[in-house]
Amino acid sequence: MQKKVILIVGPLLLAACTASDNYSEIIARSTPPSAALKSEIVAGAKELIYDPASIRDAEISNVATLPDGLQGVCVRADSKDVSGRYLGVHSIGIPIRDGKIAGGSLDHPLCDRSDIQWQPFPELERLPGA
Repeated sequence: MQKKVILIVGPLLLAACTASDNYSEIIARSTPPSAALKSEIVAGAKELIYDPASIRDAEISNVATLPDGLQGVCVRADSKDVSGRYLGVHSIGIPIRDGKIAGGSLDHPLCDRSDIQWQPFPELERLPGA
């Protein structure tokens, strides 16, 4: 029985290693986000963030392109909640399909990778208050 488990788990572990290596390559080939993409993210933040004027410590990653053409970018920042307290920096992984934002995933694990290249995102910190 133990040999069967090793035979099943072994290939899964190897596949997981290959997948992470692929992400490393994809991240290494990532490119800076366009002004248009940044503008679209800023417009979305106005609708999603409780207090957009409170956004601070904003950063955006390079845009990574997967083999199937799907792209992704990460954004991280701090902002206030409804009680006026800062929440701490959180990230959101944003998929991009055909050049358009296609949702988002709060605290996506890929956004926590140490090999992601970040740059300041001051446009997100300049949103007016309500």
